[in-house]
Amino acid sequence: MKIQFKGHSTTDREVELSQQELFQLFEIMKREFIEHITYSRYHNIYSPSKTEKSIMDYCEKHGVDVEYDKDRIAFFKAILSNLNNPYQ
Repeated sequence: MKIQFKGHSTTDREVELSQQELFQLFEIMKREFIEHITYSRYHNIYSPSKTEKSIMDYCEKHGVDVEYDKDRIAFFKAILSNLNNPYQ
C-alpha cells in the first residue's frame, strides 16, 4: 500500500507499507481502542464527542451498559479478540 501525506516540512512524502506493517498498525489500533474503552469515562456525558456518541449508541444497540466499566470493556474485548486481522 502506498500512501501520500504532508509531513511537517513543505514537501509531500510517499511511503509504502508492507503487509507486516499494516498488520502491526491494525494491532496497534486494537490496543488503542481497548485503552480508550477502558479509561474513558461514560458517566453522565452531556456532550460526548462524535466517537464517544458512536460507542454509546453501539453499546445501547447491543444491550451493553456503557456506564458500567466491566460490561463495556468485556464487550469490546470479546469483539476484538474474535476480530481477525485482515493483513495476516
